[in-house]
Amino acid sequence: MPVPPPVFTSGQQPTFQPLGPAQGMPHPPGQYAQPAAFQPAGFQPGFQPGFQPGYQQAAPNPFDSRGTTILVLGILGLVFCPFLGPVAWYMGNALRNDATQARFPEPGVGKAGRILGIIVTTICGSFVIGFVILMIIGIAAGSSY
Repeated sequence: MPVPPPVFTSGQQPTFQPLGPAQGMPHPPGQYAQPAAFQPAGFQPGFQPGFQPGYQQAAPNPFDSRGTTILVLGILGLVFCPFLGPVAWYMGNALRNDATQARFPEPGVGKAGRILGIIVTTICGSFVIGFVILMIIGIAAGSSY
């Protein structure tokens, strides 16, 4: 929506001021804006997870490669071999604990693999329990003759 031009009464002269950084214009050459200090909840001075002292760039998460392995195990457990589900679940929990202790975030692929491991283990466990119940019913029905 366009802004209407200002209306001046007689005798008033418009004043013009150059726009600066506060109005969205770029900084003069050689000057840079200083970002406002941001401190999230639970901020501890002198420690930033994932950052190395003296560097402004985040350090790579060393747990990403383990997360990929866990995701592959979770997918293989879902598609081919359901006995890989508990392995993915166990390894995913170990990865989450190690990353938390090192103050790194849990890799997303590791979390996805751990969740797939939980799902596969639950499905496989329900089939085993159902099979055991059917065997008990079959044995009970067969012995009654």
